[in-house]
Amino acid sequence: MENATSFGYGDFSFSWGDHICAIFDDHDQQMEIMGAFVASGLRATQRCVWVGPGNSSVALRKALADLGADLPTLEASGQLLIFSEVDFYLEEGLFEPNRTMDLIATLLVDGQRQGYATMRIGNDVSWLREGRIDPARWERFEGQLTQEIAELPAVMVCQYDRRQVSGDIIVAAFRTHPIVIMGDSIRRNPFYTLRHRGGTEPRDVM
Repeated sequence: MENATSFGYGDFSFSWGDHICAIFDDHDQQMEIMGAFVASGLRATQRCVWVGPGNSSVALRKALADLGADLPTLEASGQLLIFSEVDFYLEEGLFEPNRTMDLIATLLVDGQRQGYATMRIGNDVSWLREGRIDPARWERFEGQLTQEIAELPAVMVCQYDRRQVSGDIIVAAFRTHPIVIMGDSIRRNPFYTLRHRGGTEPRDVM
């Protein structure tokens, strides 16, 4: 059986409770890494959740199909769930952080009832290019996510395309994620602000 905490790409690995920031230069790089991340979770019988705009979901489905995934079966079973950013983050067009937090917990509990003890979340935040959220508010939300995810048998990878989001949003991402993927490497994030984890030093993942 595949290692439950194998990222799926290269020799990357993670621990449950990790909140990871991934910075990509283009869609091909993103899907090469994140397609493998989701496929690895599916093979390990974990619930896998994907969040992003429509083009991102289409690209993920193609990446998984290319890796041999039976998408109709996976989606019908509830093991693979794909959400738009509107359904995951917004309520009547407004950003609702607490609703998102509650949804994550609900998806985890529902998955456990179906036999999926753990959960992977891949979150494409390229929709932020529309400027719907103030960077300071987004930073507070990501910091809260780091604290919330740390207590769960889950891992979340927030994906930022540096061509599509503002510099302020990228800064917020660096300040709130203990672990960062840059290109083909994963490492402790030296720009992570410890106050978001109550002073807890992030582990070394290399």
